Amino acid sequence: MGMIKNLEERFGEKPVSEVAYEDANAKVIRFYLKGGQEIKPHKSPSSVYITVLKGKLNFLLGKDNSEVEVCARGTAFYEPEELHGFKALENSVVEAVITPKPTHKVNLS
Repeated sequence: MGMIKNLEERFGEKPVSEVAYEDANAKVIRFYLKGGQEIKPHKSPSSVYITVLKGKLNFLLGKDNSEVEVCARGTAFYEPEELHGFKALENSVVEAVITPKPTHKVNLS
Protein backbone atom coordinates (compact mmCIF):
# COMPACT_ATOMS: atom_id res chain seq x y z
CA MET A 1 0.00 0.00 0.00
CA GLY A 2 1.34 3.45 -0.92
CA MET A 3 1.99 6.06 1.75
CA ILE A 4 2.44 9.84 1.85
CA LYS A 5 4.66 11.38 4.55
CA ASN A 6 4.66 15.18 4.39
CA LEU A 7 7.62 17.14 5.66
CA GLU A 8 6.83 18.69 9.05
CA GLU A 9 9.70 20.66 10.54
CA ARG A 10 10.43 19.45 14.08
CA PHE A 11 13.52 21.31 15.29
CA GLY A 12 14.60 20.84 18.91
CA GLU A 13 17.36 21.63 21.40
CA LYS A 14 19.34 18.74 19.90
CA PRO A 15 18.99 17.09 16.48
CA VAL A 16 15.62 15.42 15.99
CA SER A 17 15.23 12.21 14.00
CA GLU A 18 12.15 10.29 12.90
CA VAL A 19 11.59 7.13 10.93
CA ALA A 20 9.81 8.19 7.75
CA TYR A 21 9.58 4.64 6.36
CA GLU A 22 10.77 1.17 7.24
CA ASP A 23 10.39 -2.31 5.80
CA ALA A 24 12.36 -5.56 5.87
CA ASN A 25 14.95 -4.20 3.41
CA ALA A 26 15.48 -0.51 4.15
CA LYS A 27 14.99 2.30 6.63
CA VAL A 28 14.38 5.97 5.81
CA ILE A 29 15.17 8.50 8.55
CA ARG A 30 14.59 12.26 8.52
CA PHE A 31 16.88 14.48 10.57
CA TYR A 32 15.97 18.04 11.63
CA LEU A 33 18.94 20.16 12.70
CA LYS A 34 19.14 23.78 13.76
CA GLY A 35 22.16 25.72 12.55
CA GLY A 36 25.21 24.50 14.48
CA GLN A 37 23.76 21.09 15.43
CA GLU A 38 25.44 17.97 14.12
CA ILE A 39 25.27 14.23 13.69
CA LYS A 40 28.69 13.18 14.88
CA PRO A 41 30.85 10.99 12.65
CA HIS A 42 29.89 7.31 12.85
CA LYS A 43 29.84 4.14 10.76
CA SER A 44 26.99 1.93 9.55
CA PRO A 45 27.11 -1.66 8.28
CA SER A 46 24.78 -0.54 5.47
CA SER A 47 24.93 1.77 2.46
CA VAL A 48 23.62 5.25 3.29
CA TYR A 49 22.20 7.68 0.71
CA ILE A 50 21.41 11.16 2.12
CA THR A 51 19.42 13.92 0.43
CA VAL A 52 19.31 17.49 1.76
CA LEU A 53 15.64 18.51 1.67
CA LYS A 54 16.18 21.98 3.16
CA GLY A 55 19.12 24.09 4.29
CA LYS A 56 22.88 23.78 4.02
CA LEU A 57 25.24 21.39 5.78
CA ASN A 58 28.88 20.33 5.88
CA PHE A 59 29.21 16.60 5.20
CA LEU A 60 32.22 14.59 6.37
CA LEU A 61 33.77 12.48 3.64
CA GLY A 62 35.18 9.54 5.56
CA LYS A 63 37.84 8.37 3.14
CA ASP A 64 39.95 11.52 3.58
CA ASN A 65 38.20 13.23 6.55
CA SER A 66 37.40 16.29 4.42
CA GLU A 67 34.19 18.31 4.65
CA VAL A 68 32.02 19.30 1.70
CA GLU A 69 29.18 21.84 1.79
CA VAL A 70 25.89 20.47 0.44
CA CYS A 71 22.75 22.56 -0.13
CA ALA A 72 19.09 21.66 -0.66
CA ARG A 73 18.55 19.04 -3.37
CA GLY A 74 22.14 17.82 -3.01
CA THR A 75 22.99 14.24 -2.10
CA ALA A 76 25.75 12.25 -0.43
CA PHE A 77 26.40 8.51 -0.64
CA TYR A 78 28.38 6.42 1.83
CA GLU A 79 29.48 2.82 1.47
CA PRO A 80 29.12 0.33 4.34
CA GLU A 81 31.53 1.01 7.24
CA GLU A 82 32.54 4.39 5.79
CA LEU A 83 32.81 7.15 8.40
CA HIS A 84 30.11 9.79 7.87
CA GLY A 85 28.38 12.65 9.68
CA PHE A 86 27.16 16.19 9.04
CA LYS A 87 26.82 19.62 10.65
CA ALA A 88 24.05 22.11 9.85
CA LEU A 89 25.24 25.53 8.72
CA GLU A 90 21.61 26.75 8.95
CA ASN A 91 18.29 25.13 9.89
CA SER A 92 18.28 21.99 7.75
CA VAL A 93 16.35 18.81 7.03
CA VAL A 94 17.96 15.71 5.55
CA GLU A 95 16.60 12.30 4.65
CA ALA A 96 18.76 9.18 4.88
CA VAL A 97 17.97 5.95 3.04
CA ILE A 98 19.77 3.05 4.73
CA THR A 99 19.95 -0.29 2.96
CA PRO A 100 20.05 -3.06 3.80
CA LYS A 101 18.18 -2.23 6.97
CA PRO A 102 20.62 -2.38 9.91
CA THR A 103 20.05 -5.17 12.39
CA HIS A 104 21.37 -3.09 15.29
CA LYS A 105 21.04 0.53 16.41
CA VAL A 106 23.84 2.85 15.29
CA ASN A 107 25.04 5.33 17.95
CA LEU A 108 24.65 8.85 16.53
CA SER A 109 25.74 10.82 19.60
